[in-house]
Amino acid sequence: MIVVLFVLTFLGMEIAWAIGVSAMVYIVLSGLAGAPETLADLPQTFLEGVANPALLAVPLFIFAGELMTVSGLTHRMVRLASALVGHFHGGLANVGVTANLIMSGASGSAMADAAATGSVLVPEMTKRGYPPTFSCAVIASASTVGPIIPPSIPFVLLAAIADLSVGKLFLAGVTPGLIMFIAMFGLTYWICRKRGFPREPRGSWGDRMRAIGEGLLPALAPVFVIGSMVIGATTATEAAAAAVIYVLVVAALVYRSITWQALYECAGNAMLLSAVVMLTVATSQTFSDFAVKAQLGELLAAWITAISVDVYVVLLLMNIVLIVLGCFMEPLPIMLVLAPILFPMLGKMGVDGIHLGLVMVLNLMIGMITPPIGLNLFVMSTIGRVEIMAIFKDAVPYVIVLCVVLMLCTYVPSLSLWLPNLLIAK
Repeated sequence: MIVVLFVLTFLGMEIAWAIGVSAMVYIVLSGLAGAPETLADLPQTFLEGVANPALLAVPLFIFAGELMTVSGLTHRMVRLASALVGHFHGGLANVGVTANLIMSGASGSAMADAAATGSVLVPEMTKRGYPPTFSCAVIASASTVGPIIPPSIPFVLLAAIADLSVGKLFLAGVTPGLIMFIAMFGLTYWICRKRGFPREPRGSWGDRMRAIGEGLLPALAPVFVIGSMVIGATTATEAAAAAVIYVLVVAALVYRSITWQALYECAGNAMLLSAVVMLTVATSQTFSDFAVKAQLGELLAAWITAISVDVYVVLLLMNIVLIVLGCFMEPLPIMLVLAPILFPMLGKMGVDGIHLGLVMVLNLMIGMITPPIGLNLFVMSTIGRVEIMAIFKDAVPYVIVLCVVLMLCTYVPSLSLWLPNLLIAK
Protein backbone atom coordinates (compact mmCIF):
# COMPACT_ATOMS: atom_id res chain seq x y z
CA MET A 1 0.00 0.00 0.00
CA ILE A 2 2.78 2.41 0.93
CA VAL A 3 4.78 1.53 -2.19
CA VAL A 4 1.75 2.23 -4.39
CA LEU A 5 1.22 5.57 -2.63
CA PHE A 6 4.81 6.67 -3.30
CA VAL A 7 4.74 5.50 -6.92
CA LEU A 8 1.48 7.33 -7.67
CA THR A 9 2.74 10.47 -5.92
CA PHE A 10 5.95 10.45 -7.98
CA LEU A 11 3.87 10.05 -11.14
CA GLY A 12 2.02 13.25 -10.28
CA MET A 13 -1.40 11.92 -9.27
CA GLU A 14 -3.40 14.18 -6.96
CA ILE A 15 -2.61 13.10 -3.40
CA ALA A 16 -6.23 12.40 -2.41
CA TRP A 17 -6.67 9.99 -5.33
CA ALA A 18 -3.24 8.44 -4.75
CA ILE A 19 -4.16 7.67 -1.14
CA GLY A 20 -7.57 6.32 -2.15
CA VAL A 21 -6.16 4.06 -4.88
CA SER A 22 -3.47 2.69 -2.56
CA ALA A 23 -6.15 1.92 0.04
CA MET A 24 -8.13 0.00 -2.59
CA VAL A 25 -4.97 -1.92 -3.48
CA TYR A 26 -4.80 -2.92 0.20
CA ILE A 27 -8.38 -4.22 -0.03
CA VAL A 28 -7.49 -6.38 -3.04
CA LEU A 29 -4.33 -7.72 -1.40
CA SER A 30 -6.15 -8.42 1.87
CA GLY A 31 -8.46 -10.79 -0.01
CA LEU A 32 -5.47 -12.65 -1.42
CA ALA A 33 -4.00 -12.89 2.08
CA GLY A 34 -7.13 -14.52 3.49
CA ALA A 35 -8.24 -11.55 5.64
CA PRO A 36 -10.45 -9.64 3.20
CA GLU A 37 -11.59 -6.08 3.71
CA THR A 38 -14.79 -4.94 2.08
CA LEU A 39 -15.40 -2.00 -0.21
CA ALA A 40 -18.68 -1.38 1.61
CA ASP A 41 -16.73 -0.03 4.59
CA LEU A 42 -15.09 2.77 2.58
CA PRO A 43 -17.97 5.31 2.57
CA GLN A 44 -18.41 4.97 6.33
CA THR A 45 -14.68 5.42 6.89
CA PHE A 46 -14.66 8.49 4.62
CA LEU A 47 -17.44 10.06 6.68
CA GLU A 48 -15.65 9.29 9.94
CA GLY A 49 -12.57 11.06 8.59
CA VAL A 50 -14.35 14.37 8.06
CA ALA A 51 -16.89 14.22 10.89
CA ASN A 52 -14.63 15.86 13.48
CA PRO A 53 -16.15 19.26 14.42
CA ALA A 54 -12.66 20.79 14.78
CA LEU A 55 -12.25 20.49 11.00
CA LEU A 56 -14.90 23.19 10.54
CA ALA A 57 -12.17 25.71 11.33
CA VAL A 58 -10.25 24.80 8.17
CA PRO A 59 -12.61 26.29 5.52
CA LEU A 60 -13.17 29.32 7.72
CA PHE A 61 -9.45 30.11 8.01
CA ILE A 62 -9.07 29.55 4.26
CA PHE A 63 -11.97 31.97 3.67
CA ALA A 64 -10.36 34.58 5.95
CA GLY A 65 -7.10 34.34 4.00
CA GLU A 66 -8.92 34.72 0.68
CA LEU A 67 -10.73 37.80 1.97
CA MET A 68 -7.51 39.45 3.11
CA THR A 69 -5.89 38.99 -0.27
CA VAL A 70 -8.83 40.13 -2.39
CA SER A 71 -9.68 43.13 -0.21
CA GLY A 72 -6.15 44.52 -0.34
CA LEU A 73 -5.39 43.97 3.33
CA THR A 74 -2.29 42.03 2.28
CA HIS A 75 -0.93 45.11 0.51
CA ARG A 76 -1.55 47.19 3.64
CA MET A 77 0.40 44.74 5.76
CA VAL A 78 3.27 44.73 3.24
CA ARG A 79 3.39 48.54 3.44
CA LEU A 80 3.40 48.27 7.22
CA ALA A 81 6.35 45.86 7.09
CA SER A 82 8.17 48.14 4.64
CA ALA A 83 7.72 51.14 6.93
CA LEU A 84 9.12 49.18 9.88
CA VAL A 85 12.14 47.39 8.37
CA GLY A 86 12.58 48.46 4.73
CA HIS A 87 15.46 50.83 5.52
CA PHE A 88 17.58 48.10 7.15
CA HIS A 89 20.10 45.99 5.24
CA GLY A 90 17.94 43.49 3.42
CA GLY A 91 15.46 46.08 2.22
CA LEU A 92 12.51 44.49 0.48
CA ALA A 93 13.85 40.99 1.25
CA ASN A 94 13.38 41.55 4.98
CA VAL A 95 10.10 43.30 4.23
CA GLY A 96 9.06 39.92 2.83
CA VAL A 97 10.22 38.12 5.98
CA THR A 98 8.35 40.59 8.19
CA ALA A 99 5.23 40.65 6.01
CA ASN A 100 4.99 36.86 6.23
CA LEU A 101 5.16 37.07 10.02
CA ILE A 102 2.27 39.53 9.98
CA MET A 103 0.33 37.55 7.34
CA SER A 104 0.74 34.34 9.34
CA GLY A 105 -1.80 35.58 11.82
CA ALA A 106 -4.57 35.58 9.24
CA SER A 107 -4.44 32.72 6.74
CA GLY A 108 -2.70 29.91 8.65
CA SER A 109 -1.40 28.51 5.35
CA ALA A 110 2.21 28.66 4.09
CA MET A 111 1.16 28.42 0.44
CA ALA A 112 -1.43 31.17 0.80
CA ASP A 113 1.11 33.48 2.45
CA ALA A 114 3.76 32.72 -0.19
CA ALA A 115 1.31 33.46 -3.00
CA ALA A 116 -0.03 36.65 -1.39
CA THR A 117 3.28 38.26 -0.39
CA GLY A 118 5.21 36.86 -3.36
CA SER A 119 2.86 38.31 -5.95
CA VAL A 120 3.35 41.75 -4.36
CA LEU A 121 7.06 41.72 -3.51
CA VAL A 122 8.86 39.56 -6.10
CA PRO A 123 8.18 41.94 -9.04
CA GLU A 124 9.25 44.93 -6.91
CA MET A 125 12.41 43.17 -5.71
CA THR A 126 13.30 42.29 -9.31
CA LYS A 127 12.93 45.95 -10.34
CA ARG A 128 15.36 46.95 -7.59
CA GLY A 129 18.05 44.54 -8.68
CA TYR A 130 17.45 41.47 -6.55
CA PRO A 131 18.03 38.18 -8.43
CA PRO A 132 14.61 36.57 -9.04
CA THR A 133 15.83 33.26 -7.60
CA PHE A 134 16.85 34.93 -4.34
CA SER A 135 13.59 36.89 -4.15
CA CYS A 136 11.57 33.70 -4.56
CA ALA A 137 13.76 31.80 -2.08
CA VAL A 138 13.27 34.45 0.62
CA ILE A 139 9.49 34.53 0.27
CA ALA A 140 9.18 30.72 0.02
CA SER A 141 11.26 30.30 3.18
CA ALA A 142 9.67 33.14 5.15
CA SER A 143 6.17 31.82 4.49
CA THR A 144 6.96 28.62 6.43
CA VAL A 145 6.31 30.62 9.60
CA GLY A 146 2.63 30.92 8.60
CA PRO A 147 1.43 27.56 10.00
CA ILE A 148 3.60 27.94 13.13
CA ILE A 149 2.36 31.36 14.28
CA PRO A 150 -1.35 30.98 15.13
CA PRO A 151 -3.87 30.52 13.70
CA SER A 152 -2.68 27.47 11.78
CA ILE A 153 -4.55 25.09 9.50
CA PRO A 154 -2.04 22.24 10.04
CA PHE A 155 -2.45 22.62 13.81
CA VAL A 156 -6.23 22.35 13.47
CA LEU A 157 -5.90 19.20 11.35
CA LEU A 158 -3.31 17.66 13.67
CA ALA A 159 -5.45 18.39 16.72
CA ALA A 160 -8.33 16.50 15.09
CA ILE A 161 -6.08 13.57 14.12
CA ALA A 162 -4.22 13.20 17.43
CA ASP A 163 -6.97 14.42 19.79
CA LEU A 164 -5.05 17.47 21.02
CA SER A 165 -6.11 20.91 22.21
CA VAL A 166 -6.20 23.37 19.30
CA GLY A 167 -5.73 26.29 21.69
CA LYS A 168 -2.62 24.77 23.25
CA LEU A 169 -1.15 23.95 19.83
CA PHE A 170 -1.76 27.52 18.70
CA LEU A 171 0.01 28.93 21.75
CA ALA A 172 2.83 26.39 21.43
CA GLY A 173 3.70 27.88 18.05
CA VAL A 174 4.17 31.48 19.21
CA THR A 175 7.71 31.30 20.61
CA PRO A 176 9.12 28.91 17.95
CA GLY A 177 7.51 31.06 15.24
CA LEU A 178 9.19 34.20 16.58
CA ILE A 179 12.53 32.35 16.76
CA MET A 180 12.08 31.32 13.10
CA PHE A 181 11.37 34.94 12.18
CA ILE A 182 14.41 36.30 14.03
CA ALA A 183 16.69 33.64 12.51
CA MET A 184 15.49 34.28 8.94
CA PHE A 185 15.57 38.07 9.42
CA GLY A 186 19.17 37.88 10.64
CA LEU A 187 20.20 35.57 7.80
CA THR A 188 18.57 37.84 5.20
CA TYR A 189 20.27 40.90 6.75
CA TRP A 190 23.68 39.17 6.49
CA ILE A 191 23.18 37.88 2.92
CA CYS A 192 21.92 41.22 1.60
CA ARG A 193 24.69 43.17 3.30
CA LYS A 194 27.32 40.75 1.94
CA ARG A 195 25.91 40.94 -1.61
CA GLY A 196 25.26 44.67 -1.52
CA PHE A 197 21.56 44.51 -2.23
CA PRO A 198 19.70 47.84 -1.99
CA ARG A 199 17.81 49.21 0.98
CA GLU A 200 14.59 51.20 0.87
CA PRO A 201 14.83 54.91 1.71
CA ARG A 202 14.00 55.73 5.32
CA GLY A 203 10.51 57.19 5.35
CA SER A 204 9.43 60.18 7.39
CA TRP A 205 7.67 59.65 10.69
CA GLY A 206 4.48 60.81 9.03
CA ASP A 207 4.78 58.13 6.34
CA ARG A 208 5.49 55.51 8.99
CA MET A 209 2.50 56.48 11.07
CA ARG A 210 0.22 56.37 8.03
CA ALA A 211 1.51 52.89 7.14
CA ILE A 212 1.01 51.75 10.72
CA GLY A 213 -2.47 53.22 10.76
CA GLU A 214 -3.41 51.44 7.53
CA GLY A 215 -1.90 48.07 8.47
CA LEU A 216 -2.55 47.88 12.20
CA LEU A 217 -6.12 46.56 12.08
CA PRO A 218 -5.29 43.67 9.71
CA ALA A 219 -2.19 42.86 11.78
CA LEU A 220 -4.34 42.57 14.94
CA ALA A 221 -6.29 39.62 13.52
CA PRO A 222 -4.18 36.95 15.30
CA VAL A 223 -4.47 38.82 18.61
CA PHE A 224 -8.24 38.82 18.18
CA VAL A 225 -8.35 35.09 17.35
CA ILE A 226 -5.95 33.84 20.02
CA GLY A 227 -7.20 36.21 22.68
CA SER A 228 -10.77 34.99 22.31
CA MET A 229 -9.61 31.39 22.74
CA VAL A 230 -7.32 32.08 25.71
CA ILE A 231 -10.03 33.83 27.72
CA GLY A 232 -12.39 30.95 26.96
CA ALA A 233 -14.85 32.99 24.93
CA THR A 234 -14.60 30.81 21.81
CA THR A 235 -13.59 27.37 20.62
CA ALA A 236 -11.15 27.01 17.72
CA THR A 237 -14.02 26.76 15.23
CA GLU A 238 -15.80 29.78 16.70
CA ALA A 239 -12.52 31.71 16.66
CA ALA A 240 -12.15 30.89 12.96
CA ALA A 241 -15.66 32.20 12.31
CA ALA A 242 -14.84 35.29 14.36
CA ALA A 243 -11.71 35.81 12.24
CA VAL A 244 -13.85 35.82 9.08
CA ILE A 245 -16.22 38.37 10.64
CA TYR A 246 -13.30 40.52 11.81
CA VAL A 247 -11.71 40.58 8.34
CA LEU A 248 -15.09 41.31 6.72
CA VAL A 249 -15.76 44.21 9.09
CA VAL A 250 -12.30 45.71 8.56
CA ALA A 251 -12.42 45.27 4.77
CA ALA A 252 -16.05 46.30 4.20
CA LEU A 253 -16.73 48.91 6.85
CA VAL A 254 -13.35 50.41 7.70
CA TYR A 255 -11.47 50.37 4.37
CA ARG A 256 -14.47 49.78 2.04
CA SER A 257 -12.24 47.66 -0.19
CA ILE A 258 -14.39 44.63 -0.99
CA THR A 259 -17.42 44.19 -3.24
CA TRP A 260 -20.22 41.65 -3.27
CA GLN A 261 -18.72 40.10 -6.40
CA ALA A 262 -15.33 39.73 -4.69
CA LEU A 263 -17.00 38.23 -1.64
CA TYR A 264 -18.75 35.67 -3.85
CA GLU A 265 -15.47 34.76 -5.56
CA CYS A 266 -13.68 34.40 -2.22
CA ALA A 267 -16.39 32.04 -0.98
CA GLY A 268 -16.12 29.95 -4.16
CA ASN A 269 -12.31 29.72 -3.93
CA ALA A 270 -12.50 28.79 -0.24
CA MET A 271 -15.09 26.13 -1.04
CA LEU A 272 -12.89 24.51 -3.72
CA LEU A 273 -9.75 24.57 -1.58
CA SER A 274 -11.66 23.16 1.40
CA ALA A 275 -13.11 20.37 -0.75
CA VAL A 276 -9.60 19.31 -1.78
CA VAL A 277 -8.43 19.28 1.86
CA MET A 278 -11.46 17.34 3.09
CA LEU A 279 -11.24 14.78 0.28
CA THR A 280 -7.63 14.13 1.34
CA VAL A 281 -8.70 13.83 4.98
CA ALA A 282 -11.42 11.34 4.04
CA THR A 283 -9.20 9.05 1.98
CA SER A 284 -6.36 9.29 4.50
CA GLN A 285 -8.68 8.05 7.24
CA THR A 286 -9.04 4.80 5.30
CA PHE A 287 -5.29 4.62 4.80
CA SER A 288 -4.71 5.19 8.54
CA ASP A 289 -7.27 2.53 9.52
CA PHE A 290 -5.59 -0.04 7.29
CA ALA A 291 -2.17 0.93 8.66
CA VAL A 292 -3.47 0.28 12.19
CA LYS A 293 -4.97 -3.10 11.18
CA ALA A 294 -1.67 -4.09 9.60
CA GLN A 295 0.12 -3.11 12.85
CA LEU A 296 2.31 -0.61 11.02
CA GLY A 297 2.70 1.38 14.24
CA GLU A 298 4.08 -1.60 16.11
CA LEU A 299 6.44 -2.42 13.24
CA LEU A 300 7.71 1.17 13.04
CA ALA A 301 8.10 1.35 16.82
CA ALA A 302 10.03 -1.95 16.83
CA TRP A 303 12.30 -0.70 14.06
CA ILE A 304 13.05 2.57 15.84
CA THR A 305 13.55 1.04 19.29
CA ALA A 306 15.84 -1.59 17.75
CA ILE A 307 18.15 1.28 16.90
CA SER A 308 17.82 3.04 20.27
CA VAL A 309 15.44 3.39 23.21
CA ASP A 310 16.88 6.77 24.16
CA VAL A 311 14.16 9.38 23.66
CA TYR A 312 16.63 11.94 22.26
CA VAL A 313 17.83 9.52 19.59
CA VAL A 314 14.23 8.55 18.78
CA LEU A 315 13.30 12.21 18.34
CA LEU A 316 16.28 12.67 16.02
CA LEU A 317 15.22 9.66 13.94
CA MET A 318 11.67 11.01 13.81
CA ASN A 319 12.94 14.36 12.53
CA ILE A 320 15.00 12.67 9.83
CA VAL A 321 12.05 10.54 8.70
CA LEU A 322 9.68 13.52 8.61
CA ILE A 323 12.10 15.76 6.70
CA VAL A 324 12.78 13.04 4.14
CA LEU A 325 9.06 12.31 3.71
CA GLY A 326 8.41 16.05 3.48
CA CYS A 327 10.64 16.15 0.41
CA PHE A 328 8.31 13.76 -1.41
CA MET A 329 4.84 14.16 0.11
CA GLU A 330 2.47 16.93 1.11
CA PRO A 331 2.14 17.69 4.86
CA LEU A 332 -1.47 16.57 5.29
CA PRO A 333 -1.11 12.90 4.28
CA ILE A 334 2.09 12.61 6.34
CA MET A 335 0.22 13.83 9.41
CA LEU A 336 -2.76 11.60 8.73
CA VAL A 337 -0.63 8.49 8.26
CA LEU A 338 2.12 9.01 10.86
CA ALA A 339 0.43 10.93 13.69
CA PRO A 340 -1.63 7.91 14.88
CA ILE A 341 1.64 5.95 14.99
CA LEU A 342 4.12 8.47 16.44
CA PHE A 343 2.00 10.09 19.14
CA PRO A 344 1.20 6.90 21.11
CA MET A 345 4.77 5.61 20.74
CA LEU A 346 6.49 8.81 21.89
CA GLY A 347 3.79 9.47 24.49
CA LYS A 348 4.86 6.27 26.24
CA MET A 349 8.42 7.65 26.27
CA GLY A 350 7.26 10.79 28.07
CA VAL A 351 7.11 13.22 25.14
CA ASP A 352 4.33 15.79 25.55
CA GLY A 353 1.76 15.64 22.73
CA ILE A 354 1.67 19.44 22.27
CA HIS A 355 5.46 19.60 22.00
CA LEU A 356 5.46 16.69 19.54
CA GLY A 357 2.75 18.36 17.46
CA LEU A 358 4.81 21.55 17.17
CA VAL A 359 7.91 19.58 16.15
CA MET A 360 5.97 17.57 13.54
CA VAL A 361 4.46 20.65 11.87
CA LEU A 362 7.80 22.49 11.91
CA ASN A 363 9.40 19.49 10.18
CA LEU A 364 6.72 19.49 7.51
CA MET A 365 7.12 23.21 6.91
CA ILE A 366 10.79 22.67 6.11
CA GLY A 367 9.58 20.09 3.60
CA MET A 368 7.61 22.87 1.89
CA ILE A 369 10.90 24.39 0.64
CA THR A 370 12.73 21.18 -0.30
CA PRO A 371 12.37 19.51 -3.72
CA PRO A 372 10.94 17.58 -5.42
CA ILE A 373 7.47 18.23 -3.85
CA GLY A 374 8.23 21.51 -2.08
CA LEU A 375 4.90 23.25 -2.56
CA ASN A 376 6.20 26.72 -1.70
CA LEU A 377 8.89 26.30 -4.36
CA PHE A 378 6.21 25.50 -6.95
CA VAL A 379 4.21 28.58 -5.96
CA MET A 380 7.23 30.88 -6.19
CA SER A 381 8.42 29.27 -9.41
CA THR A 382 5.10 30.21 -10.99
CA ILE A 383 5.22 33.77 -9.66
CA GLY A 384 8.90 34.43 -10.42
CA ARG A 385 9.04 32.36 -13.63
CA VAL A 386 12.28 30.67 -12.58
CA GLU A 387 13.30 27.04 -12.19
CA ILE A 388 12.47 25.27 -8.93
CA MET A 389 16.02 23.98 -8.40
CA ALA A 390 17.42 27.48 -8.95
CA ILE A 391 15.15 28.75 -6.18
CA PHE A 392 16.16 25.88 -3.91
CA LYS A 393 19.85 26.68 -4.39
CA ASP A 394 19.27 30.15 -2.92
CA ALA A 395 16.99 28.67 -0.25
CA VAL A 396 19.63 26.25 1.11
CA PRO A 397 20.92 28.71 3.79
CA TYR A 398 17.33 29.13 5.01
CA VAL A 399 16.81 25.36 5.13
CA ILE A 400 19.96 25.04 7.27
CA VAL A 401 18.86 27.82 9.64
CA LEU A 402 15.37 26.33 9.97
CA CYS A 403 16.89 22.91 10.74
CA VAL A 404 18.88 24.52 13.56
CA VAL A 405 15.65 26.05 14.89
CA LEU A 406 14.01 22.63 14.59
CA MET A 407 16.72 20.98 16.68
CA LEU A 408 16.42 23.74 19.29
CA CYS A 409 12.65 23.31 19.54
CA THR A 410 12.97 19.50 19.58
CA TYR A 411 15.37 19.34 22.51
CA VAL A 412 14.14 22.34 24.51
CA PRO A 413 10.44 21.51 25.01
CA SER A 414 9.89 24.53 27.24
CA LEU A 415 10.11 26.79 24.18
CA SER A 416 6.79 25.40 22.96
CA LEU A 417 5.17 24.44 26.27
CA TRP A 418 5.66 27.42 28.57
CA LEU A 419 3.02 29.64 26.98
CA PRO A 420 0.17 27.07 26.72
CA ASN A 421 0.92 25.87 30.27
CA LEU A 422 0.84 29.46 31.47
CA LEU A 423 -2.38 30.56 29.80
CA ILE A 424 -4.51 27.42 29.49
CA ALA A 425 -5.35 25.24 32.47
CA LYS A 426 -4.64 21.52 32.10
